Amino acid sequence: MNPLQISANDSVEDVISKTSSARAWLNTDGEDTGLKPNAIILRMSAHIPGDSPAVKDVFEPAFKRLAVMTKGAIGVEGFWSGSLHKERDGIDALINNLTDMCPVYSAWDANAFPAAQSLSLPFIFPSAEVATAVSEALYHEYFKKDFEANKILMGRLVATSEYNLFSREPITCLKDLLGKKIACSDGMELDIYQALGAIPVGCSTPEAKKRFANNEVAAVSISDSAAYTAGIYKDALYRTSANLVRVNLEYGLSHHFWNKLTPELKIIFNQWLRALAQAGAQLFYGLAGARARVAFQDAGMQFIDITEAEIKQWQAKLTGVETQFSQKIQALGYPAKAMIEAIHGSTKHYGDYSANQLFDDALHHPFTNITPLDE
Repeated sequence: MNPLQISANDSVEDVISKTSSARAWLNTDGEDTGLKPNAIILRMSAHIPGDSPAVKDVFEPAFKRLAVMTKGAIGVEGFWSGSLHKERDGIDALINNLTDMCPVYSAWDANAFPAAQSLSLPFIFPSAEVATAVSEALYHEYFKKDFEANKILMGRLVATSEYNLFSREPITCLKDLLGKKIACSDGMELDIYQALGAIPVGCSTPEAKKRFANNEVAAVSISDSAAYTAGIYKDALYRTSANLVRVNLEYGLSHHFWNKLTPELKIIFNQWLRALAQAGAQLFYGLAGARARVAFQDAGMQFIDITEAEIKQWQAKLTGVETQFSQKIQALGYPAKAMIEAIHGSTKHYGDYSANQLFDDALHHPFTNITPLDE
């Protein structure tokens, strides 16, 4: 792993030193963030709280940057805490013009988004920013078909930091997982925890929080920043880091909004989306994750790192997951071998980039085939 990428247990100071490009982009102090009287307003909605680091440290500063980039032609209104629609109803909300951009997570519906489950294969990505770059680089060729079949466009793809296990009892080895109910994402994560001998329970973050608080599950698999934002950590005594998996949390975009934009604004808005994806990966999953770990330690949580010898046993248990996934989607007509090879190849390519280089590349050389500029 490139030491200038964000790693699992970086300190706050470490992450700050690695993310100067993204933080500078989000800083609009002294710039004109005003909107024109006839500005087009993007309605962004999500289940996350309005006071979460994702909103305060990433989305709201990025909304100001969008106003600067478009010279006041596009503004954003945020709707948080599920105030416009339930977390899993995003696709319908986009189609029915209730919102313009919102979560449509592939981790919530493996049947609707089978190809994107490949982005949650175990042990494949070194960092959230690399995983984000890979998902956007390969979106047009491998993932676009499934999302646009749902009559939506893609806003941004962003990968989480590695998921950790938050529990009341220590989890140090495979036997500690056997027969235990683990709240996790639907799709690939279900397959992973089944292979490890646990009983996976597919949940959204709000659902996982409720089930863990009610002792319906023994642990929650989730990123540090999300565990803090949702308050899941308050019921956990242990955090086990195995770096098993990360998931991609896509935000869909409505045709209704996209079709309001002029060709010039489409180009600028796409550039903003690509930078937003990297900013989210680096500053919510990276920086907010590091700050979350400080809060966990202050709360007395015990951190557990799985030993290298133990990790090899976990890896051995999971050797069949990629093969089973490949066979399953190949039978559905997807080019499984080519897609998985492309993921590994793209990961190797972006693995040489620093976090700052990945952000600068997304901003100055954005992909133009994620949201169709000529629609």
